[in-house]
Order: sequence, then C-alpha cells, then structure tokens
Amino acid sequence: MAVVKLNRPFRVQGLAKKIAVTAVAAAGLALTLPATPAAAANWVDCRGIDEYVRVEVDYLPPACFANAGAIDVNLYGAELLHTGNNKVTFFYTIEQTGWQNALTMEKWTNQGMSFGLTAHVTSIVVW
Repeated sequence: MAVVKLNRPFRVQGLAKKIAVTAVAAAGLALTLPATPAAAANWVDCRGIDEYVRVEVDYLPPACFANAGAIDVNLYGAELLHTGNNKVTFFYTIEQTGWQNALTMEKWTNQGMSFGLTAHVTSIVVW
C-alpha cells in the first residue's frame, strides 16, 4: 500500500509567502508612484497682470485663471486665448460652425479666432 504524504503546512507557508510578497510589492508601488493632487485652476482678477491664463470675450472684461489644474467654464464669444506664463489646453467649440477642438499652447502664446469667428470655451487645463 502506498503512503500519501500531506504537505499542507508547506502549502500554507508557500501561500502566505506569496501573499506577503504581493502585499510588499503593492505597498512599494503605492509609495513610489507620485500622488496626483486634486488640483483646480481658479478664476482671478487679472487687471494689469499678463502672467495669468486669459480668455478675451466679446464685449466683456477678460476672464482670467491661475494655478495648475482643470476648470470647467462656459465662456461664449471668445475671440482670443492667452496662456501667460503657463502651458494650457483649451477645449472649445467654434460657435458659427460647431467644430470642436482641444488646443494645447506653450507659455506666452496667443491664439485669436480667425475670420471673425468666436468660440465657446468649455474647459481649461493649466499645466
């Protein structure tokens, strides 16, 4: 008659070792990956300050934004986008055509709407 050995203590130890190694690896990843803060750009008064992100709107004072992050806006009649001292992505729709665009611009860049067109800016991401 053959004798069957039960290796349960070794299987449990092997399983415990695998779980421990997985937990250590997960903890290591959590500590090494940079945390992304919940950042949000915010509206600011930009009178005389050119470093802010600025959206010049038809017949209104310009709308300005500061700080890194994203902000949802609802700006109709935008004629000029200005980045100031920021890298910025503007999400907008050309009002006359319905054409949607996401435009990323480097620091100190202006982008005007051509041919008398205006834009509906819906979101801004300040990098």
